Amino acid sequence: MCLKDRRIIYFCVPFDFPSGGVAVIYNHVEILSRRGFNAFLALSRLPAVNFYNSKPPLIVHNGNMRFEKGDICVIPEGFRNYLEDLKAYSVRKVMFCQNHYLLPFSGDFSVGASEYPVDNIVVSAESIRNFMREVYGLSNVPVIPCSVDTNVFYGGKKIRQVAFMPRKLKAEAAFLEATFKRKYREYSHIPWVAIDGQPQAEVARIMRSSEVFLSLSSKDSFGLPPLEAMASGCLVAGFHGDGGREYMTKNNGWWADSSDWLDCVRGLAAAFQLIDEGGTPLEEIKKSMKLTVERYSMENMEEALVNFWKSELITAF
Repeated sequence: MCLKDRRIIYFCVPFDFPSGGVAVIYNHVEILSRRGFNAFLALSRLPAVNFYNSKPPLIVHNGNMRFEKGDICVIPEGFRNYLEDLKAYSVRKVMFCQNHYLLPFSGDFSVGASEYPVDNIVVSAESIRNFMREVYGLSNVPVIPCSVDTNVFYGGKKIRQVAFMPRKLKAEAAFLEATFKRKYREYSHIPWVAIDGQPQAEVARIMRSSEVFLSLSSKDSFGLPPLEAMASGCLVAGFHGDGGREYMTKNNGWWADSSDWLDCVRGLAAAFQLIDEGGTPLEEIKKSMKLTVERYSMENMEEALVNFWKSELITAF
């Protein structure tokens, strides 16, 4: 068997709502297929809506998956049932972890990384690699970094509005808006536009037209939306969500610790004040945002993805 004939099967759930982590999985499969790998996305059924404008090669198994010799199965973190079900099959198993806060811990804390019945673990952010090293003592944890598709997320004509994603912090978003409008009455007329359940193209359109994006990152290993907002030309303020500290600095936004509500709204006000004042400070933060986005290019991610799978395919089966 030619190594590239081995099937790489990314398992996923056909969610009927959009998810950044799912979009990454779709993207991996599309790229691998384009680069000549025998890669598939395995779903129990087709989702009602294709939120990602993506067409990866599919296996729709209807709960009756058939495996072949040499198959490598990729399981997202959080799906313990998938890990347990695959124990019965002689296939190689790789856990792709995009958020260590969602790891499916077993009942036995004493067994180390073997509590995950997989042959390898690959991650998407430095915070996850650091977690795996410090908690489990793993020395070799490959990273396939997050990336921003600048063909989708790019700047445009701006409207004075705050874009935000309330999915993780709905009540907190309402509290922040109420607090902001009371503390900064000069900005109380500015509309807040929720991004919640829209397809990726609509998400990009809202970001592209918004002056400021409020980061509501919470228990994130990376937090991609603030980076996508930077690529869309938004000034960004809000919570770093922990993992966002990989790329969030004082030079590219205004970042608050979780639950520091006042610091968060102060950052929003500072963003609008900078837009109103203009000049060199505004140009400097825009330059820093651009450099940050460039670090997480699709090209860098694709190189890491292909290199990982070239190495993984030579494993025995």
